[in-house]
Amino acid sequence: MQIKVIIPARKNSKGLPGKNLKHLAGKPLIDYTINTALKLFKPEDIILTSDSEDILERGKLTGIITILRPKELATDSSQIIDTILHAANSCSSKQGNNIHSILLLQPTFPVRDYSELKEAINMFKKNKFQSLVSTIKIKEHPCECIRIDKKYPEKWEFILDPNMNSNRQSYPGEYFFINGNFYLAELDFLKTYKSFFFKSTKFFECKNQYDVDIDDIQDFKFAEYCINKKIKNY
Repeated sequence: MQIKVIIPARKNSKGLPGKNLKHLAGKPLIDYTINTALKLFKPEDIILTSDSEDILERGKLTGIITILRPKELATDSSQIIDTILHAANSCSSKQGNNIHSILLLQPTFPVRDYSELKEAINMFKKNKFQSLVSTIKIKEHPCECIRIDKKYPEKWEFILDPNMNSNRQSYPGEYFFINGNFYLAELDFLKTYKSFFFKSTKFFECKNQYDVDIDDIQDFKFAEYCINKKIKNY
C-alpha cells in the first residue's frame, strides 16, 4: 500500500499572516511537520504544496517533493480537497506511479507524537480502512455547550439537550473533537466523496498532551510553550 504524505501550506492566512514561515521555538512552523513526516516516510513519498516559493524552499532543503499550487487553489475560499487531488495528480504524472492513499498533515499542528502517528498508520493498513481521522475526547460536557445566533441572540439553544442530566458525573465521555492532527484516506475514497468523511470513516483517539492547532497568535504562543515544555521534559 503506497501512502503519500501531503503537506499543504498557503502563503497567506487571515488568522496569523505568514504563519507557516513564522519562527516557532527557533525554526519555521512548516519545518515541524516536514520533520515529522521524514521520521515515517522517505522524501520521495512526501509532497509539500504551496503558492509560496519561500515555503517550497523549506521542502527543497530536505529533498521532499515540492509542487507550486495554482493561485485559484490558494484563496480563502479554496477547498483543501481540491489542493490534495491536484498534488496527487501532479505527483502521479511526474513519477508515473499509482498512489493508494493520502496522509494529510497540516503545518498548523506542529507537535505530533511520532509513535501515535505510526500506530494510526499501521491501524489503517492492517484493517484496510478507507478513511481514518484523528480525534481527542472532549472535556466539556456537551450539555453545557450552546449555540448563539449573533443576529438573534435570544434564539440560543443547547447543542445537546441537558434533559435534567447535565452534571459532569453523568458525562459518559463518548463525545470527541476532530483535532486536526492527521487525516488519512484512500485516494479513490477522496475522489469519490471529495472529503475524508463518510459513513465508513473511522476515528483514532489521540492521547498527545501537547494538542494544539494554530489559527491565531494565541495558539502560536501556546504551541511555543508546549514545544519548550516538551524539550525540557526530554
